[in-house]
Amino acid sequence: MASSSSSAPLESADTVATRTAHVQSLLDRLLQNSPIYGFTLSEIKLESVSRGFVTTALTLTETHVNSKGSLHGAVSATIIDFTTGLAIASWDLRPSTGASVDMHISYLSTAKAGDTIRIETTAERVGGSLAFVSIKILKGDDIVTIGQHSKFVRGTAPVVPLKN
Repeated sequence: MASSSSSAPLESADTVATRTAHVQSLLDRLLQNSPIYGFTLSEIKLESVSRGFVTTALTLTETHVNSKGSLHGAVSATIIDFTTGLAIASWDLRPSTGASVDMHISYLSTAKAGDTIRIETTAERVGGSLAFVSIKILKGDDIVTIGQHSKFVRGTAPVVPLKN
């Protein structure tokens, strides 16, 4: 999984602000318009945005855990579905982020109610038809979940892409 690359060109403050505002707007719209996102992820917070990379955080509650008190696998999948769209939107400010093609999830550790998780989501490639995104859900330095999500994105590109 890639992380924010130190070899990536630095963006201007205006570009960062525009990119962040766009992703925050999408986050807010998704929470408002999707009952499952609104119920499950209403407290998710945007931490940072750069081209193709979004970091969010969520403090887990009883809503997020299974009968054993651990982060529920379905909640992890919902987080992946939600945040991968944000990373795709951060790539070029597209207004919508396509439809899921496939999702692969590995559960490596756990988190419980009261824990704050950090979600690092990277759009590895956003092409004309498909986007490939990877994700890490972390509790501190401990990797809880990793995933990959492919989405069909044809027709979602912005009319005028953001220039650096």
